[in-house]
Amino acid sequence: MPPAFQINADLSVLLADYLGDGEQDRGYAALMRRAADHGIYDRVARWRTSPNPDATTVAVVRTLLPATDRMHMADILALSVDSLEQQLTVALLKAVREHARTLSCRLPRWHRV
Repeated sequence: MPPAFQINADLSVLLADYLGDGEQDRGYAALMRRAADHGIYDRVARWRTSPNPDATTVAVVRTLLPATDRMHMADILALSVDSLEQQLTVALLKAVREHARTLSCRLPRWHRV
């Protein structure tokens, strides 16, 4: 059953920018490192290949995205942190999948997943 809210289109753009960030504690690599540190790497890695991944939980969102980053995103989007976290339970999965696709397109054909 789809969520009762609409995912803000700006959230998908913001997440794409966030995942593409190369800063030490941001970006796709940092998110995957946090997933590995908390024992949920396999779950997050499946988001990359699943065409329609099931929504995750707010607890997983909080594990993967630092509080300061979530607060900053909420400020940019003029949302409460709680509302943002609810939207991220669906939007983060899709953003990870889309980011992984862009990474795959950059690899030579024999390296693509």
